[in-house]
This record gives sequence, structure tokens and C-alpha cells, in this order.
Amino acid sequence: MAENKENKIQWVRSPDGVFDVYANLAHITWSLDDVRVRLAQLVPSSEALSPGKSFRSVAEEKGAITFSWRNAKVLAIELSKVVQNYETVNGEINLHPALAASPDAAPPEEKGNVH
Repeated sequence: MAENKENKIQWVRSPDGVFDVYANLAHITWSLDDVRVRLAQLVPSSEALSPGKSFRSVAEEKGAITFSWRNAKVLAIELSKVVQNYETVNGEINLHPALAASPDAAPPEEKGNVH
């Protein structure tokens, strides 16, 4: 969260360490009191492991965090700034990228070819 510029808060390491998680998927729910974000990593489904059109993934839940509404708003503002700075340097983030086919997949048939 952003720190108050008038009253800087010192960050210290927890004696128990920090729980670190990678997530590439989030599911958000809320109540009158707070916002909960469930974090997951998309992993290959056992039914379709190879990249390409048949690829399917499942969401493997990794953790969850609950914010007060105030902290959720501060986080939204700070994330917006970080994304804007990233895109200024690297260009717009593509929200709908395509997944390349597996190298061992059969090549797509060309239109108009008769076999």
C-alpha cells in the first residue's frame, strides 16, 4: 500500500519470513466490509497438455488476501500507476495474446489445397 508521505512507515522483515506466491489469475469477491482476492496459477489440464488450440488449463489456487475497502482503493491507485509506468517504457500490455502451437503439432492445412 502507499505510505503516507507525512508519516512514513518503516518496513521490517517478519521473523517468520514472508509467504511468497506467483499468480497469473485472480478471482475477486466482496462484502460490505472488505474485498477478497483469490490467487491462482494457470497450469495445464491433464486432458490437454500441449500448447495450441486444444490446450486447456485449470486454476491451481495458491492463496488469498482480504483488503478493507480503503486499502483496496489505495492498491487500485498504486497498481494503476505501476501499469502506466510499465506501458510508458514497454508499450501497451496485450490483454488477449495468442498461444503458439506446440512444435510437434501437425501444421495447419492450407486453404485451397486438394489432396
